[in-house]
Amino acid sequence: MKWFKIYDFVMDGAEPQAIYSVRTVEVNNKLICLGRLPDGYFAVSDKCPHASGRLGLGKCTPEGKVECPHHRYKYDMKTGQGNPEQGDYVETFTTETRHDGVWITLDKHRDDNQPWWKTIFKK
Repeated sequence: MKWFKIYDFVMDGAEPQAIYSVRTVEVNNKLICLGRLPDGYFAVSDKCPHASGRLGLGKCTPEGKVECPHHRYKYDMKTGQGNPEQGDYVETFTTETRHDGVWITLDKHRDDNQPWWKTIFKK
């Protein structure tokens, strides 16, 4: 897997993003919505599947969902799953917080090799 550094703790500080905030970052020419929750950083596609709104321009709810700024569709930052009435999802990306910063990979990797619909919606 190829990893990309999003934040460098020396240059950006120990807490470069507030908890319950989202923003758009560009990683390898791809726009990603990066959110920070109390238990870490999470990343989803920046494009809302409903009307192509930029999720990184939205807001993060206390439940850990990013809310699209256009029509208020919500997506879980950890799973990418939309609210049940929406019936949709956004792609998720693996992030890691290391001693030197926050990293992300765009590679598709699932330990169980299941199709996304069995992985993302499992209870």
